[in-house]
Amino acid sequence: MGISRIKVNMSKVLLLDVDGVVIRPRNKYFSETYSQDYGVPIEEIVPFFKGGYKRAAIGEVDIKDVLLSYLIKWGWKGNVDEFLRYWFESERDTDEKVMEFVSELRHRGVKVHLVSDNEANRAKYLMEDVGLKNIFDGAFFSSALGVTKSDPEFYKKVVEKLKVKPEEVEYWDDDPKNVEVAKGVGINAQVYGSFEEFKERVVKI
Repeated sequence: MGISRIKVNMSKVLLLDVDGVVIRPRNKYFSETYSQDYGVPIEEIVPFFKGGYKRAAIGEVDIKDVLLSYLIKWGWKGNVDEFLRYWFESERDTDEKVMEFVSELRHRGVKVHLVSDNEANRAKYLMEDVGLKNIFDGAFFSSALGVTKSDPEFYKKVVEKLKVKPEEVEYWDDDPKNVEVAKGVGINAQVYGSFEEFKERVVKI
């Protein structure tokens, strides 16, 4: 039964995690993909994600500025922009069932926003190149908020910007740790396991 025949009476706002919910779960981390594609030891790639990337994810630095020295070590022959496109295009496949359901929900008047730990360049890529800006009402990225989803402050800022109460927000994330942090703020948060479970619960609310 489609939701068009069901009276939707739910929270004011639905928040969805990007990677693992809207973007299909990755089979492997990008560091593993690059290591295999270019023969670079994984040990030489991981430090970037533990250092410079984390700073970029909260907007402290532009990832392009910290990537250059690593690309030289990794033997990348192109420029930084070419590397970012190679990276981003490897993690852009959307779950069409989720996308269609979101469109249905919005047609019924439900506000649906994205939340994600992402640096500014990929955030722009997801919204513009992948086209998520055309599917969702808006998005909250860690690089813009200055804090990641593992911190209660992230959700407090989201609620404040949405001008709603925490209990008026329904949130789905595939990472149980983020779910627990959001619950601590008062948000009705759920662990995303499958599309079927997600759709069934949202329709019932």
